[in-house]
Amino acid sequence: MIKLTVTCTDKASEAQLLKRLRGEKDIRVKGSIVIRNVVRDIDKVLAFMDKMVKSPPDVIIVDVAILREAAALDLPLVLEYARKFALTRVIIVGDRFHEQKVITMMKGGARGVLLREHFDADIIKCIRVVARGEIWLSAGLVGRVFNELLRESQKKQQLKSPTSHQLAIMKDISRREMEILSYISESMTNDEIAQKLFLSAKTVKTHIRNIFGKTGIRNRVEAALLYTRYKQHTAN
Repeated sequence: MIKLTVTCTDKASEAQLLKRLRGEKDIRVKGSIVIRNVVRDIDKVLAFMDKMVKSPPDVIIVDVAILREAAALDLPLVLEYARKFALTRVIIVGDRFHEQKVITMMKGGARGVLLREHFDADIIKCIRVVARGEIWLSAGLVGRVFNELLRESQKKQQLKSPTSHQLAIMKDISRREMEILSYISESMTNDEIAQKLFLSAKTVKTHIRNIFGKTGIRNRVEAALLYTRYKQHTAN
């Protein structure tokens, strides 16, 4: 059971989300709050957060507007609560995100970044992926964030693009494994991939494990990056 806490900027958004979650047997909302203005509602916000600290949720959904206002008001306090919720995985929802901001939020502990335009279609999948300890980025953000990470790596020499060896290994990846990589790059879950390819989720998981073993990648984000770079490489 995934224990979820929800923060929204208005009642309509809260009602829409709670309605969307209704009937999901593996997700239980243990708390929700509407924060229209962080400064005006600060006492209510702190009381809510202190209550959540006593029994932290597995996942918390935060509107980026709330996070931005809270950081502007008292960044040290925000960081203190972030430490208190160290084991809670955070999903941030917003209308648009600059890739550098996404990277900063991920470094700060965010594990899901969801564009509001994809909210209805993707929120349930996002919650489940993040609850498993994986990272979710809305499809429109994936390429931009990867490119920004590569630009940062050229400056810091800490993160490198897929190696020529890895790209060469991709030539030996089977057609089925390549299909699975393409769906991973679209942020699909194992269950969704299984449905697309008429396979069992267990078989998809085995394929992914084999792909990781062959290429030396460690997670789905790296898998999407390698697939994207390979497609760009072969298109040239």
